[in-house]
Amino acid sequence: IIKTSPELKDSCNWFPESYIIYPTNLNTPVAPATNGISHMKSNPKTDEREVFLASYNSRKESGEGTVWIAKSSAGAKGILISHDANELLEFIDNQGQVHVIQKYLEKPLLLEPGHRKFDIRSWVLVDHQYNIYLYREGVLRTSSEPYNSSDLQNMTSHLTNHCIQKEHSQNYGRYEEGNEMFFDEFRQYLLTTHNVAMETSILPQLKHII
Repeated sequence: IIKTSPELKDSCNWFPESYIIYPTNLNTPVAPATNGISHMKSNPKTDEREVFLASYNSRKESGEGTVWIAKSSAGAKGILISHDANELLEFIDNQGQVHVIQKYLEKPLLLEPGHRKFDIRSWVLVDHQYNIYLYREGVLRTSSEPYNSSDLQNMTSHLTNHCIQKEHSQNYGRYEEGNEMFFDEFRQYLLTTHNVAMETSILPQLKHII
């Protein structure tokens, strides 16, 4: 689901601005910036680079954050974080795979000690009647290195993938065993550090996202 469709705007306010980019060698139709949304709705297989560039330039002119992340399904090797729109598009064209370019969250909630990023993994079951069940337990994948918004090249600072942390960080496992924090520990951390109850803050947002 990409938050460029008008009908998703209100229900998906949690979702960062995102665009689908096809490498130029696939010769995919390009959605013009002037009517990119309507073009995409009539032809879902559309390269949205012109729409992305229009948004990027608008944000840059207004002084908003200009950090974006390009992600493919190829794992960490298909990821680039950059301030430079042309660098992102060139990276995708050289990769030869479809990517999503997404507005990077420049001010994430960080774990202490260490001033570190994390992501949340939850388990969901969808049955044959399309009922959705969220498992009560979950896990955080944590970074080993401090978050540094001025150094976008240090992947261990920005990406919490186990393979990156284990292979490239000397601090792997320093803060949490296997760089994992389960919900019970995270629940206590939120209460102690931020005076926030997970049941009334994080979990309702997870349910809304799902």
